[in-house]
Amino acid sequence: MKISKINNGTFTLINKETATYITLKIHTALKGGLKGKRIVSKLIGPDNTSSYKGFAFVNDNDGIIVWNNQRTQKNWQVVKILRSLSIEGKSSRYYDKVEMVLSKRCMRCNRKLTTPESLELGIGPFCKGKL
Repeated sequence: MKISKINNGTFTLINKETATYITLKIHTALKGGLKGKRIVSKLIGPDNTSSYKGFAFVNDNDGIIVWNNQRTQKNWQVVKILRSLSIEGKSSRYYDKVEMVLSKRCMRCNRKLTTPESLELGIGPFCKGKL
């Protein structure tokens, strides 16, 4: 099995069986003590541009490493899914269960879209209400 590099970006992991989702951001820290490190953060609040909390590092050689103080069952599950989805081909155990969708922008206001419904429609809930 070949492992693909996990790129920076904002992704929504959608569980096709339960219709639940989680939004993740993978980015490279630009300043401070973590400068240059790639961080996995999950959306924990209402603002999908800034309400993220980091919980792991992404290292292209070692994979995803969960921080000691963030080792929870939910975080480990997210890491398992990310690792599984980064395997090239259809051999992933989550391939048919979880869809990983890159964030898009609202076609009306250009805000970031992260919920499954908004990603599918291409328009956010606020702009949808204005139409």
